Amino acid sequence: MDFKTMTMEQIESRVAEINSKIDTASDDEIKAFTEEMKALNERKSALKRIAEQRSRLKADVNAFGTPVKTPNFGNAHQDEERFDASSKEYRTAWLKRIARDADDRPIFGDMTETEKRAFTFTTANTGAVVPTEIINRIADLTDNDSPMYDDSTKSSFRYGFAVPRVKEIEAGDAKVVTEGAANDDEQDEFDQLEIIGDELKKHIVLTRKMEFQSIDAFETWLVTHLANRIRVAKEKKIISQLDNTTYGIAAANILTAADLTDAEIRKVMSQLRGGGERVLYANQAFIWNTIAALEDKSGNKLFIPSPRVDPTIEGSIYGTIVKRDSNIPDDTFYVGYPKQIDSNDFIPFDITPQIEAKTLNRIFVGYSLFGAGLEDPKAFVKWSKQAADLSEG
Repeated sequence: MDFKTMTMEQIESRVAEINSKIDTASDDEIKAFTEEMKALNERKSALKRIAEQRSRLKADVNAFGTPVKTPNFGNAHQDEERFDASSKEYRTAWLKRIARDADDRPIFGDMTETEKRAFTFTTANTGAVVPTEIINRIADLTDNDSPMYDDSTKSSFRYGFAVPRVKEIEAGDAKVVTEGAANDDEQDEFDQLEIIGDELKKHIVLTRKMEFQSIDAFETWLVTHLANRIRVAKEKKIISQLDNTTYGIAAANILTAADLTDAEIRKVMSQLRGGGERVLYANQAFIWNTIAALEDKSGNKLFIPSPRVDPTIEGSIYGTIVKRDSNIPDDTFYVGYPKQIDSNDFIPFDITPQIEAKTLNRIFVGYSLFGAGLEDPKAFVKWSKQAADLSEG
């Protein structure tokens, strides 16, 4: 087999063929396949180098006739032009590529030669990924505007994970025993918290009448709008997991009462289990109409307004930080230790462009695969105002 003449398609086909034979291959075949894979990888690297050289050559040909820069002979090792998803040139090229009209014409013009090289080099190594700068801006918006998600313990395991939990020690706890005597048989009750991903999607429609004055305006609008809606979806997912009867807040920690009083708020705090920073989440109306009005027996206000850098923090009560969360319904609040909430982004945030055939609208779809769960069911309490009994009278 002449590896020097193989194309990329032939290489991929041969690798797939080798993969299908590995499980049944003999020792000699394994050795042969190993040597062959080395040759195939060398040919693949050579093809990539040729593609890069060809791209640079085309750029030089297209730029022929422009003033030639004098070489810097003082530096024998000139820096090689490199691009990746964080490059400004790649970011601009990516935006130009997705911003196209119904006839597939670029809204912001064609890519420059530098942008073409950046896009070709980056996608040859990683695929057409969302630029790093845009991903970072999305992450910043998500963290700053969503209090529970911001406070949760975040991870990015591709396939999710499960957390074993010790629910109860029925027998065999550590204790004092007489010399030489055995302890009781160990009887710990376990279960498992599994973080499973759910698809979160949000699409936005750009009509043909909409126009953007610059790439920066287009980028800001696209990223901000999609990020805000995905952020809300993540927050609601966390709240739904807290309400989950199997893996959410323990039934004993779901409380209702006719009114929220000093005694009632202290009862709520007493039922929490855990450590670290304690946070209460409620919507703005409930914070200022109910929580801020709480008083002790002497008439002293329990709520202490405390403006901070974080715009979601409204104050504190009994040493517990109070944060505004507009996704929580009226007459309800959640309080607990937020680091007990595990949240997992299975894949990076993705934006996909489409064109709607009938309307010629441009559609951009934001996609995230996200999961969350509560490690300790007693680490949170949900309190809600008791519904009025309309059966009497």
